[in-house]
Amino acid sequence: MRRKIASTLIAFGIAAAGLTIGAPTASAGGWGCTGSEIDTYSVTYGSTMYGAIHLYYDSSTGKNCAVNVATSAGGYGVDKYMSVSLVRCTQTSPSSTCTIDDAKTNADTYKYYAGPVSLSAADHCINVRGRITYNGHEAIGATYGAVHCG
Repeated sequence: MRRKIASTLIAFGIAAAGLTIGAPTASAGGWGCTGSEIDTYSVTYGSTMYGAIHLYYDSSTGKNCAVNVATSAGGYGVDKYMSVSLVRCTQTSPSSTCTIDDAKTNADTYKYYAGPVSLSAADHCINVRGRITYNGHEAIGATYGAVHCG
C-alpha cells in the first residue's frame, strides 16, 4: 500500500513539474493580441513540444490574431529563429485544404515569441502555421486545411 501511494505521489509530482516547465501563459494583451483565445496548436519536433501557437479572435474588430510562444524545450529566453503565419483561405467552410487569399507572417530571431500577426477573415476560413528552430532542430506546428470559418 505504501509503495502504491509513493508511486502515485511521484507520478503526480512529475506531472505537476511538467506543467511548470513551459513558457508562462498570458492573456491576449500579453502577447499583443486583442480578443479571446479560441485555440492553441503545438509546435513540435518529434514528440517534443518546442512552442505553442495561440490563436485569438476579437469579435469587435472581426480580426484573428496569432503568436508562437516558445517553451523551455524550445529555448524560451534564448535567441532562435521563430515564425508565425496567419492565412485567410478562400474557403468559407472547413476543408482539408486552404487556398491562400491573404497572409501575414512574422519571422525573425526572438527569445520568447514570434508575432503577433493579425488578419481580418470575415466569412472565410483561416490557417495558422508556426516554426521554431532550436538546437539544430526545426519544430513545426500548423492547422491542417481551412479551419475556424465564419
